[in-house]
Amino acid sequence: MEWKPAEALWFSRDALRQIDTRAAADYGLEPAVLMENAGRELALITRKYAEPTSQILILTGKGNNGGDGMVAARHLTNAGHDVRLASPWTAAELSTLAAGQLKTTRAMGIPLQEGFGAAAMAAWRDNSAVHDVVIDCLFGSGLRRPMDTTICELIAAVNDSMRRVISCDIPSGLDCDTGTTWGACICAAHTVSYCGMKMGFHHPTAMASLGQLSIGDIGVPRPLLIELASPEPD
Repeated sequence: MEWKPAEALWFSRDALRQIDTRAAADYGLEPAVLMENAGRELALITRKYAEPTSQILILTGKGNNGGDGMVAARHLTNAGHDVRLASPWTAAELSTLAAGQLKTTRAMGIPLQEGFGAAAMAAWRDNSAVHDVVIDCLFGSGLRRPMDTTICELIAAVNDSMRRVISCDIPSGLDCDTGTTWGACICAAHTVSYCGMKMGFHHPTAMASLGQLSIGDIGVPRPLLIELASPEPD
């Protein structure tokens, strides 16, 4: 099997879903392990943009992308950063994996601000410093429907904040396969894309939203990645 760098591997939404399933079924890599690796990669990239005194606001979704952000919250807190977790949703709406991560972050004294919207984002911006950082973990590559108006307004407020934004896997609001948006889209300073490139990254809208792009290694065996990768889109 020909070895390929991660930057040469392109994935559709369906392929990424298969990676999660088969990493567990074929290799014994449970989703919690991949989530831990993803959150650690996200924290490492974020630290390159943050100063020691930076506050880091992590916006979490209710799915596993949000769980990645909670893992990152642990690592960033351990590194000495002031970390805040916030979500437009409630803790009761979290996926099983994300809820498990929230239990750990709460035990570490990192609270989750629920029902976080555009007004709360504007208030955070007004009380933040220019070197503070936002991590976008609202939606991952599975998004395939228009977002609610309140979420679009929150994303607009994030973009208006003029703070550096690090996106987890894909800028929230961007479609993994087409590169078009679902009503609004985070404009990231840096996107940490797991496993490889997303098919939609070729689209001009995506290029304008990704910022600097790096591939996060979450430990998926390379043979599985190569098997499920697609040819680079034209």
